[in-house]
Amino acid sequence: MTKKATANKLGALGLALVDAMAEGCGDLSPSATAALLTLRHHASLGTTELAGVVGLSQPACTRMVDKLVADGLVSRLPASGRIVPIALTDEGRRLGELIQARRLGVLRDMVEVLDKKDRKDFDRLLDKLLAAAVRDPGHARRICRLCDRRACGEGACPSPMPEPPPAE
Repeated sequence: MTKKATANKLGALGLALVDAMAEGCGDLSPSATAALLTLRHHASLGTTELAGVVGLSQPACTRMVDKLVADGLVSRLPASGRIVPIALTDEGRRLGELIQARRLGVLRDMVEVLDKKDRKDFDRLLDKLLAAAVRDPGHARRICRLCDRRACGEGACPSPMPEPPPAE
């Protein structure tokens, strides 16, 4: 097997997983989905911090947050200085939980085709690939924007993410 063929297969698998995980997210954009899943792990984040995680410019993130507010999925909390923290509403939290459960179900189903030894080997290889993929802490947060951060276990994430600063 050539490196090119292996890389090509990895790309195809990545797209298959992205497509499967996108099903069930309704009309939410990938950025809005990432915002809901990111906010599941933080009491609140400012728009600039959230923009960095979901990969949007600050103005684009503000527009996305406006739509999420209008849809009743997030709310803006009272301002603290110049920062207006954003938090999930109860409806946003419920939708985030459903999306995360769907995402993890798709991924678990994919891993189920591997026997125990293959899963152990695959897990070791995933750790190696993820660690190599991380360019900096901000990039690590972007890579793991859809993760259920509890799933890897405390301190076991192969692309360690610093906690964001609290919304000021």
